[in-house]
Amino acid sequence: MIRVLLIFCLAIPACKTQRVEYHKRPAWHYTMDRNIADEIVQDDGTVVKYSTVGGTRSAAVSQYLDGIELRSEDEITGEVTLRAVLAEHILEQTLICLRDRDWDLLYDQVLSSATRENYESKEHGREEFHAFFNTYRKELGKTVQRLLRGKSFGDVTHKTVGNYTIITFAPGSLGNFKFHTVKLVREGEFLKLAVIE
Repeated sequence: MIRVLLIFCLAIPACKTQRVEYHKRPAWHYTMDRNIADEIVQDDGTVVKYSTVGGTRSAAVSQYLDGIELRSEDEITGEVTLRAVLAEHILEQTLICLRDRDWDLLYDQVLSSATRENYESKEHGREEFHAFFNTYRKELGKTVQRLLRGKSFGDVTHKTVGNYTIITFAPGSLGNFKFHTVKLVREGEFLKLAVIE
C-alpha cells in the first residue's frame, strides 16, 4: 500500500493544469480584421478560444465581405469613406465617431441621405446636428454600445421593415437609457444611419 501511494505521489507533480477560457466574438469582427485568430495563448499560458455569435461565416458570406473595404482613405486628399454591410458595422462606426467627436465623418459618411437632406433643409441644420450629438454624446454612446453587446444575450431585437432595420432593446431590457432604438436604412448595397431615438 505504501509503495502504491509513493508512486502516486511521485506522479502528481508531473501533471500540469492548463487553463482554457471560452469567449464569444461577434461575427462582424471578422469583417474588420480578416486575420483574426480563433485561439490565442496569453502570457500566463491561458488558452483563449473564440466562437462566433450573431452572424454567419459561411464561405459565400466570407467571400462577399472579404471583397468589401469597410473603411478606406484617399492617399492624396485624406478623405475617409465608410461602408456598412451589417448593422454592427454602422453601430461600430457611430460609436467610433462618438468617441472621436468626429461629427463631420458621422454626418458625411454614416448618416442616411434622407436624414442628411432633412438637416440641410433647415437654416442651421448641420450646426443642429453637431449640437445634438455633442450634447447627448455619452447617452448615445451608452445606447449604441449596449445595442452592440446585447444581441448575444437576447437583450436586443433586430427587425427588418422594407428597407429599414430597426434595432431596439427587448422588453424588460430598457434599463436607464435615454435612447432605445436605432433605425438603419439600406441605400443600395450598404446600410446608413437613419435615426436614433
